[in-house]
Amino acid sequence: MPAARSNARGASATTTNRVDDDVTRAFGASGAARSNAARAKRKNFASGTAGASRTVAAERERAIPKGEACDALPMDWTIKSSVRLSSRARSFRWGTCAGANATSEGLRAYSGGDASSLSIDDGESGDGGDDDDERRLEKKQKLLTRAMYSCAYPELGLSDEQLASMRATPSGNEWVRKRESMWVDALVSLYGLLKVRQCYAFYVVYRERSILFCAPGVGGVTDGGYAVVTNSNAKIRAALKDAAVDFTSADEEALAIGKAKTAWAQKWRPEDEAQGLLDNLAGDDASRAEITAHLAKMDNPSNARRRAADTIICRGAIAVNGLLNVLVEASGGDPGSSDGAQHDVPILLAPVPFAHSSMKPLELKAQTNTMLSRKDGKNANTLYQSSNATSMQMVYTAETDRDELIPPWTLARVCAALALNHEDISATCVTHKPTHGLNVGVLAARDMSDSNTKHREAVLVRECAYYDEAETSRIMAPPPLGSSVLSRIEYVNGTYYIP
Repeated sequence: MPAARSNARGASATTTNRVDDDVTRAFGASGAARSNAARAKRKNFASGTAGASRTVAAERERAIPKGEACDALPMDWTIKSSVRLSSRARSFRWGTCAGANATSEGLRAYSGGDASSLSIDDGESGDGGDDDDERRLEKKQKLLTRAMYSCAYPELGLSDEQLASMRATPSGNEWVRKRESMWVDALVSLYGLLKVRQCYAFYVVYRERSILFCAPGVGGVTDGGYAVVTNSNAKIRAALKDAAVDFTSADEEALAIGKAKTAWAQKWRPEDEAQGLLDNLAGDDASRAEITAHLAKMDNPSNARRRAADTIICRGAIAVNGLLNVLVEASGGDPGSSDGAQHDVPILLAPVPFAHSSMKPLELKAQTNTMLSRKDGKNANTLYQSSNATSMQMVYTAETDRDELIPPWTLARVCAALALNHEDISATCVTHKPTHGLNVGVLAARDMSDSNTKHREAVLVRECAYYDEAETSRIMAPPPLGSSVLSRIEYVNGTYYIP
């Protein structure tokens, strides 16, 4: 019996130990689970913190646009046909809804040649109240109004149908002849202002091409005035040759290729190989087949090269005056027109008033748009998105009509005036096609002037009442864009970014 109780006590002790072990393991597992959960929680917290910091860094990186940073808008000699401005912070209605006082003062500032600085602080003391804020806003509206104006003749062009209808009657035909005569007077007036340095450049915009007349010093050209003609064809080149006007292609490589092809098309003789005409193209030891293949390859240029090959430059007073005479004799018509039909006179654009000119304003239409924006900062491509993945965002825009003629001085002044009231601006520009080769031509004229060591102009472009010292330095600087054009502009906190 005692043995039985002893066995029972041993069994009970064994069972108790087993239960204690099970409890200990259970507590250990529970502690391990709590420890693992704590570690997972800390890990998730750390991951969330890192993700948040990465998100903030990504937002900060997106806040600074990509592209070359510039203190002022780079000079682009092409004309824009439309501009669309956008901002995420503030509407543009403050500029498009200017009052009568600001509008009249801005118009008078442009017509009177008030090229004062775009600074808002004019030395007047104020208490910072509502009246002071209203005066500052009114001055911003005045400066924006002044920035939107250019001088043009004619202010409105005529379509072919309208021109044919006018020529159908004797009185209408007389009106068209008077219009062409006034255009010639306006062109001669502009050229006179160019020669006395009161106008640094002006445009003659045809349907198929454009001509830019520049005073000495414009674009870094220091050996005299010059003119750039885009989209030249055989007809206008023949008209210039008949008038004994010297001109040069903007693409020197295209000139070399043309000369080489002309020489290569002649009857070949063994002694011609020693002339070295094609040495720079394919090398001294190249065979005739290799040179032929090389010329064929080089004669297939890119679009930029093709525009450069079609752009010609008239350099010096004699050549520029001869080009002017060719345009005057055409009586407002395009001397290189491909269809030979009668069109309306081309548009003359200038930053200063000239004979028969009208002050042509640029009109901006402001509106507020609503768009979906994803949480990662990217725009939603569709409206069928989860509400958790997208959010509504306001975008303020202001845009011009299509088929406008926006010269470079207007674009730069409008951007500078809008920057007075906006910390962020995005602009999308469309370039007027007949002006695509102007940057190439100005750059080529500068390269030619650098190689001309015999002649230098002592007097360059002078500061005029219609453009200040800052604008003068921009127009006299070498083309910073090369052969490219401004298609997108980003402005953030006083800095321009050109993608």
